[in-house]
Amino acid sequence: MPQPPRRPFRPRSSPPREHGTSWEKSADWYDRIIGERGSELYQAVVIPGALKLLAPKRGERVLDLGCGQGVFCRALAQAGCQVTGVDAAPTLIQKARTYPVKPPVRYLARDAAQIEDLGEFDAASAILCVQNMEHLDVVAAAAAKVLKPGGRMLWVVNHPAFRIPRQSSWGHDEPRKIQYRRTDAYSSTLSIPIVMHPGKADSESTTSFHRSLQTLTGTGFSAGLRLAGIEEWYSHKESQPGPRARAENRARKEFPLFLALLWEKR
Repeated sequence: MPQPPRRPFRPRSSPPREHGTSWEKSADWYDRIIGERGSELYQAVVIPGALKLLAPKRGERVLDLGCGQGVFCRALAQAGCQVTGVDAAPTLIQKARTYPVKPPVRYLARDAAQIEDLGEFDAASAILCVQNMEHLDVVAAAAAKVLKPGGRMLWVVNHPAFRIPRQSSWGHDEPRKIQYRRTDAYSSTLSIPIVMHPGKADSESTTSFHRSLQTLTGTGFSAGLRLAGIEEWYSHKESQPGPRARAENRARKEFPLFLALLWEKR
């Protein structure tokens, strides 16, 4: 007899008092990994792609939401922008202020939705932090209000179709000599606790919020924004010679790591 369809696993949301969405508890560890310039993927893929798509102009006022320790803020400042970076983790903001750049960046420790008093901006960005924002609709609406007419906003997220915590993984088909991507859930909006240090008894956790492409774009549309651009970014890495190198390299070109959505205020 045919088996009934298997219901996708839906991780339970953890109470904010246990996990929350701020990276405050993981700030020191995160800074050791990302530091002043960002990880290898930041430097090789994310920052160049984000600067190209957002196309910041010298003298523009740009707001970087979820700025962490300011990696993208400094890239914007070096492009000649007047930059304000906000993050909910005070320790990450403190870390950001230790990395000098000219012109200087204004850093503020606050929620990404509490920006109504910061003035108007020509552009805004949210780089690899949208998946950590529980109330993305509120953040998107707040950002849309502070953008000038015709202003742009860039979201860069882990690709929602292929990089879903606990719901996607790599597999290898030995007879066909291919590496494939397995996805166990996609359409459901998921709240997924992420243990930052697996195996450590008292490890802190953060929460990752998975949203489908339809849900992500619907959030932007509801905020009064129009989609002005979309790109998928791939890994720059190459495998060392070996029995699976060819399959791994092919898979890197087939399955993007990141999704970039460029919005424009109507």
